[in-house]
Amino acid sequence: MRSTLTRTAVAVVAVTLLAGCAEPPVEKASAAEQALTTAREAEAEKYAPDALRAAETALQEAQQEVQTQNDRFAIMRDYEEAENQLAAAQEKAAAAQQAAVAAKEEARRTAQERLEQARQALATAETTLAEAPRGKGTKADIAAMTADLEAIRAEIAGIESQIAEEDYFGARDKADSLIASAQAVTQEIQAAVQTQAELLAKRRNR
Repeated sequence: MRSTLTRTAVAVVAVTLLAGCAEPPVEKASAAEQALTTAREAEAEKYAPDALRAAETALQEAQQEVQTQNDRFAIMRDYEEAENQLAAAQEKAAAAQQAAVAAKEEARRTAQERLEQARQALATAETTLAEAPRGKGTKADIAAMTADLEAIRAEIAGIESQIAEEDYFGARDKADSLIASAQAVTQEIQAAVQTQAELLAKRRNR
């Protein structure tokens, strides 16, 4: 009788202990991983790398905590800290995704602004060249400068393609280079005009 009662008591205790064993936070881990995937799909690696790394590190630490608990005896497992870390990792991944979206839009606006500035710089150079005096001594220079401006115009079309393909950083950098080139041509034209004006003034004063 006592033996039967003892066995029954042991069985009840065992069932109680097993029922109280913590389960790994599978759903929360999956949600955190999905949030990180979403951030990567939003190009966080390119537009929000620091935020993405923070989310990746947080998820790795949470996964390590889950594994630490998995390695313990079943009745000693406690996933509360892992759940908290997974929630934090999910939040960081969501923040990285949002930061990437915002940064990409800012990069697009910047690239578009630089493209407009390149067009304006080209227009200024072309106007300056058109107003420059023509003569035997300037024919070759004007031809060379015209060729330079035609090359710049052709490359501006390339920037438009880069923006269409969402290569915003490349478009920005290319536009900056063309702005500098167009401004250099403008300065070269102005210097040539100034030099010619000085030569004409000297001739008149003879």
